[in-house]
Amino acid sequence: MTEYLKRLYAKEEQFLEEFGDCSVVASKILSGDWEPNFSCDDRTRSNQYYFLPLGQLRKLVFESAAAMYDGKDFSSVQVVLRSSQRTVTVRVARVDKELIAEKIVDRLENN
Repeated sequence: MTEYLKRLYAKEEQFLEEFGDCSVVASKILSGDWEPNFSCDDRTRSNQYYFLPLGQLRKLVFESAAAMYDGKDFSSVQVVLRSSQRTVTVRVARVDKELIAEKIVDRLENN
């Protein structure tokens, strides 16, 4: 299967507007370490960016996402999440008619 990048998302609210269902599936495999923030906005992001380098952002927050397509159809999204201590990438793919999530990166940050 050949996938191509259709869109990059830097704002959580834009990603959730189109792929909220994928974010819910992704959050389930993270056991509460991340919950999609459906009320995210510029102010929320600014607060996150402030606390991230200070080592005070304990929970994972949305950093970016990439929507991948196979031809005209959605095939997967990759969601990058960060905290002050950790970076996690979750891939959510459509397998038959079901969304399946897998953690593809889970790395501790050297602070």
